[in-house]
Amino acid sequence: MYVGRFAPTPSGPLHFGSLVTAVGSYCDARSKKGKWLIRLDDLDQERVVKGAHSNILDTLDSYALFWDDEPIYQSKQKHIYTHWRKKLIKELDIYPCVCSRQTIRKHSTLNGDEWIYSGYCKTHSSKDKPIRSYRIKLPTPCSVSIDDLALGLITDDLCKSSGDFVLFKPDGTPSYHLASILDDHYSGITHVVRGEDLLLSSLKQAKLQKIIGLTNSKFLHLPIVRNKEGKKLSKQNKADPIKIALASSTLFNALTFLSQSPPSELRTQNPSDIMNWAVENWKVSSIRYEGTNVKAEAAIHSTHIQDD
Repeated sequence: MYVGRFAPTPSGPLHFGSLVTAVGSYCDARSKKGKWLIRLDDLDQERVVKGAHSNILDTLDSYALFWDDEPIYQSKQKHIYTHWRKKLIKELDIYPCVCSRQTIRKHSTLNGDEWIYSGYCKTHSSKDKPIRSYRIKLPTPCSVSIDDLALGLITDDLCKSSGDFVLFKPDGTPSYHLASILDDHYSGITHVVRGEDLLLSSLKQAKLQKIIGLTNSKFLHLPIVRNKEGKKLSKQNKADPIKIALASSTLFNALTFLSQSPPSELRTQNPSDIMNWAVENWKVSSIRYEGTNVKAEAAIHSTHIQDD
């Protein structure tokens, strides 16, 4: 059975980019008669904004993105992470890393927005410095492949594109990659739908799933929503929150961004009718990955016009 999920971080309200991911994830699950779960990635409490949990859930409900089962909170899964930390420390080649961000930049090369870790701490003593993280020594060969439902087969060599990546923080808190695959495993997630900007994360997670013996997820990466400066729409770039009062037009714009060609009369329908149409007519093959920043700007601008 198909089991999908949407896993926002409650660091603020949803914006248009996060809505596109939610809509794509929801449609892909429901069109295959699958379940759709909600997980709040609230493990990093420093990023959590008070009230964001309920705001996100209320927004999804108002947009007719109805989930199955109870929402899952990472902060309530710590017993799972503790069990796996003890297990993996015994079974994997994990080493302490004392590298600051400055040290990583000094000894590494940049791959897009991410630094390729050089393995500095595998060959340098760390006795006199505070431990900043624990990294996994990637077993060779470092190659990994995922068969994306839209983009096809994607293969990478993580030794060249990433290097050894972090598994735990000094206090034992799991990294995003480890927590994500453990949460997906215990929730029975079969399909992960996310933005194309997380492609390297997906490759890391697929490799990690294989290393520790978990079933590989299937992936679908959606086009990145960008602002008019060409930057990814995000909370860090001060993306505007989506508004409950504009649910219908914003859903219409999200479907347009995903190249689903909703009929114009759908724009004024209620959110439930829009999402029913979206599920019935969902086509992964229609998604386009070129010129999406132009479409995004038009979609966002259209939403703002209706708000005036």
